Amino acid sequence: MELRSWIGLTPEGLLETHVAARQSMRDAPLPDGVEDPGYSVEQHEAIEAASIARGRPPRVTVALEKGEIVAFTDLRVSAPPSPVALTDDTATLPRARRRGLSTAVKLEALRRLRDERPDVRVVVTFNAEQNTAMRAVNTKLGFVPVATFTSTVLEP
Repeated sequence: MELRSWIGLTPEGLLETHVAARQSMRDAPLPDGVEDPGYSVEQHEAIEAASIARGRPPRVTVALEKGEIVAFTDLRVSAPPSPVALTDDTATLPRARRRGLSTAVKLEALRRLRDERPDVRVVVTFNAEQNTAMRAVNTKLGFVPVATFTSTVLEP
């Protein structure tokens, strides 16, 4: 297993496997009534482009096995000085779970952020209450709950 990080667009040769890794989030627990619409290469490229245009390029860290992304996390942070960063998504392919890969990629991403962006003092993350696996990863890394968000599903 190899950890690899980048800022900005997904490197050539990793786009399809990055999208596949993001698709692994589809089985994450969600609040009742919330559905995951899926994820495509086109959506991925549009999100990257929009993030870069806003001056908040994705800061991605992945775990690679045989050239395939099996876990990833990404952070968003504005240009310096910016004291707050946001973790966007973190996931591991189902076949690679329970090996600590989500923890490994998230820890490496946070280490790199600390070393490269000393202006960042706070990192925010959001999780569905039902997602006990990711909540455990975040607790292990020192995140603490500070707010609860609620949602509702509007029927047509």
